[in-house]
Amino acid sequence: MLPSQAASLSAATSEPFRPRALRAALTWRQATRPIILSGLSVAAVPSQGGPDSYAWEVRHDGLTVAEVSGTSGFAAPSVTPWPERQPPAQPRQFRALAQAVRHRLRQGDLARLAAGDIAGVLGAPFGPGGTPTAPAPAAEAFTLLEDIVLTGAGNGRHGQGRVTATLRRGTSGPAAWPELLSAAWQALHVHALHQGMHLVLPDPRPEPWTEEPVHIDVRDVAHLSVPLTMQAEIASIGLVPRPHVVADIAFGDGRTTLARLHSVGLVLREPPGRDLGPGDRDAAPRRTKDSGSFFAHELHMAHASEGDLRVAHGTARHRSTCLVRPRLPRGDLLMVDRMVDSPAEHGEYPTGSSYVTEYDVPTSPWYIAENAGSAPHLFLLETSLQAAAFVGASLGAYMDYPDHDLTVRNLEGCSRLLRAVDLRGRTIRQRTTLLAHTPLPGATLQRYGYELAVAGATFYTGEAVHGFFTAPVLARQQGLDGGRVVPPWLKLQTPQPVARPLDPATGCSAASGRLAFLARATTEFVENGGRYGLGYLLCEMPIDPADWFFDQHFLHDPVMPGSCGVELLVQMTRACVRSAGLITAHEPQPEPLLGAELRWTYRGQIQPHHQRIQAEVHVREVVDEASGRAVTAEGSVWRDGLRIYAVDNIALHVPALSSTRGTS
Repeated sequence: MLPSQAASLSAATSEPFRPRALRAALTWRQATRPIILSGLSVAAVPSQGGPDSYAWEVRHDGLTVAEVSGTSGFAAPSVTPWPERQPPAQPRQFRALAQAVRHRLRQGDLARLAAGDIAGVLGAPFGPGGTPTAPAPAAEAFTLLEDIVLTGAGNGRHGQGRVTATLRRGTSGPAAWPELLSAAWQALHVHALHQGMHLVLPDPRPEPWTEEPVHIDVRDVAHLSVPLTMQAEIASIGLVPRPHVVADIAFGDGRTTLARLHSVGLVLREPPGRDLGPGDRDAAPRRTKDSGSFFAHELHMAHASEGDLRVAHGTARHRSTCLVRPRLPRGDLLMVDRMVDSPAEHGEYPTGSSYVTEYDVPTSPWYIAENAGSAPHLFLLETSLQAAAFVGASLGAYMDYPDHDLTVRNLEGCSRLLRAVDLRGRTIRQRTTLLAHTPLPGATLQRYGYELAVAGATFYTGEAVHGFFTAPVLARQQGLDGGRVVPPWLKLQTPQPVARPLDPATGCSAASGRLAFLARATTEFVENGGRYGLGYLLCEMPIDPADWFFDQHFLHDPVMPGSCGVELLVQMTRACVRSAGLITAHEPQPEPLLGAELRWTYRGQIQPHHQRIQAEVHVREVVDEASGRAVTAEGSVWRDGLRIYAVDNIALHVPALSSTRGTS
């Protein structure tokens, strides 16, 4: 049997484990106190089933914390495997909170982890200044593991990571399912440390994940002898309600799979009574590169996105019981990680004050992969506007109307991309400055200026206005034309100009996946049309309540991000450029014109119950220069016939290779 240590379950069953095959489910009770992984024991209890049924209780300090019931048999085929968990079509990318320098750990490394030398094993970001970043786990916390290899997002069956481990040698006899469960917990604890998940909690300690039952399949108990190998497919990983890892795990002997654990998980929790709200300098070991403190970090952003707003903003500040409150986007749309500076006192809005936030761009971000390798406007807008919104909320705007449902909406703004930067794997630092705070009946408006920099060099700047609206005020939005129905340009022309659909070979967008907005659109292109006679494109597409952005933007308040509308118009402008013959289908897509000011205005929203989107772009100017060709356009977006977005100065740059052609 595998070593029975303080961090593992002991198989204190009242009769030997004779059957070959076992199928069981472990269900956690709602604990009245924290469940600690160390000191758990298992005891057999009378089963209410037939002769092949077994039952156990999992106990901690004499208190039953879980029940296990199952059936067994003397032939391995008698156990039907639990259904395989299907991987998502678009798995969310969990971003490690620190980048480990090692991904394979052996016994000596695991012993150092157990002693609390996390930074010494995984790298300086896990413990700035050489100080421990978490209390030492139990002295023998990882003694069931001999060798472990860890991978993160983008790997494994579910795209969330994979852990492969070898269990300790030197023992004999078959193992029981409690030892397998203990080894699984130990491996997931190491994975949580490797992902830096302990960095956002004070004195974190591991507990079993109790949100779902653990399913246990053992094909052949007699052959569960070490050395065994373990392969854990991470099924879910996140920070809400607390940092956790859940996996489906297979155990084998190198020839065949002998056992599986489904939905086994581990969660890190703070000691009882510790306040997790932002601003507590002693709350967690999350530190800046120069060992300073953050006001708010990834745990607060995750809760501002889809968790407990008392964690996001602090128990003392959050007093609202209303369901709809200003939130950050969820999942892969969440693009702000940390706020460095402490805000002014709650409810004070000193204009001119500025605040620094950070965002760690993944090494392989979905939005760059789905935009043919370049950063889309959607990303640049989202990361800058989310940071500004969190600054405004931290100043107290989200609590100006605590007794009302309150939403946040971007109303207008402008931005400039100053230089092209490969942002993959780098940290963006944004300085957001409060330029104006305007209280109104049922609403609050805030104007911000912002600068985004990498390694101290600014690459993107802008201004934006956010509105914090009560439901009655938000409902009075009338669009951009005072409630009047103003159709797209093409529908107003008499006689109708000749229009044709985009040619898939030349006019299609280079975007893919979630960013392929034109893939399901009906298009009408007029080569010499539009207000300026340089090219015009009209698109129409249905609104699907299952569209990916509704689930992620926002919790309890689904709405299509305005940045999606801007990205749609940018893609349409690129399609116009190709369809008009300004560049060929074989040349790379035009990039944003550096230094040009993009301007947008939003006066409405697109929600799941709406029916259709229309969008148009007018090519306004084509200028040939030595460096290439500059193309400028303007566009609008309609929702069910009401014009709600206007975007001006969509400026693209076509490389010099294409600039020898005449202007259409």
